Amino acid sequence: MHEALRNPEHRRNRRLESRLAELNADLEQGASAVTRSFAVPRRPAVFLVGCPRSGTTLLYQWLAASGKFTYPSNFVSRFPRAPWVGARIQELLVDPELDFRGEFNLGPEAEPDPYRSRLGKTRGLSAPNEFWYWWRRFLPEGETHELTADQLAEIDITGFRAELAAWEAVLDRPLLMKALILNWNLPWLAEAVPGSIFVHIQRGPISTMQSLLEARRDFFGETRHWYSFRPPQYRWLKDLDPAEQVAGQAYFTHRGVEEGLAAVDAKRCLRIDYEDLCRDPGMVFARLQKLLADQGSGFQEPYQGPSSFPCRTDLRLSPDEISALRKAWLDLESGLQQVGRA
Repeated sequence: MHEALRNPEHRRNRRLESRLAELNADLEQGASAVTRSFAVPRRPAVFLVGCPRSGTTLLYQWLAASGKFTYPSNFVSRFPRAPWVGARIQELLVDPELDFRGEFNLGPEAEPDPYRSRLGKTRGLSAPNEFWYWWRRFLPEGETHELTADQLAEIDITGFRAELAAWEAVLDRPLLMKALILNWNLPWLAEAVPGSIFVHIQRGPISTMQSLLEARRDFFGETRHWYSFRPPQYRWLKDLDPAEQVAGQAYFTHRGVEEGLAAVDAKRCLRIDYEDLCRDPGMVFARLQKLLADQGSGFQEPYQGPSSFPCRTDLRLSPDEISALRKAWLDLESGLQQVGRA
């Protein structure tokens, strides 16, 4: 979507897309035979949800770096029709015990900083990837990212579960994935993947809206074009000015996630604040450990990750732009309250 509008550095690599399509077509026939022996993941999958630019990528990178999860890396992302094949090949490339006499030498020293990213894109073979190509194989595309009951009923849920199970089995670790594409259909995902866990990261609205505008400017060179996932209210938000658009995107995405999680067992949900994650990741890790343990798949090793992260709460846009964001948020809240009282 908006391919021609993207800044050149963000456009797709057509040759790479073609080569990957050929490779995945070669794998597809054999892939279906493998998944017939799997049903559902054995361990509780961990799905990260929330508004774009709310800290989901930092959360994702941090959990992936713990070594406790199976996740779609940049390498695995090349195999959207058989991610478990990519996972097996990656294991051969990066596991020191399988690197016979240093033939590959792709150990940790070959990886860039694990906590750097740009618009959700990471660098490094083992760094986590959003893997939207895999999700879009199963989910229909529409004007917004909310799926109707009829659309959900048409999804190949058997294949969806089986592929996750085959993928999990490679390393026998819980799956970890971003699931923002299903922010508005979380009860369906909770039922589709029994025992799965949902981690909702939240960030202050001004910081989120500012980051959304910055992402538009980086991606398109301007702020008029919509960036990332579209709530059902997109149908009327798209006709507003950029500040009002990102206010609505942040507000209605948060509301959609919370409404969805309200229909999921509270024992499967974890809500964390971006600032808490930055200030004390060890505390957040302990909360997630307990949630996983309650689902029968905890890990008892003490936390060994970073003690903190830089917390980006500074105001980087011009005073006029920040003022416009504040006004858009207050107007939206006020208008919705008036509707609620009507």
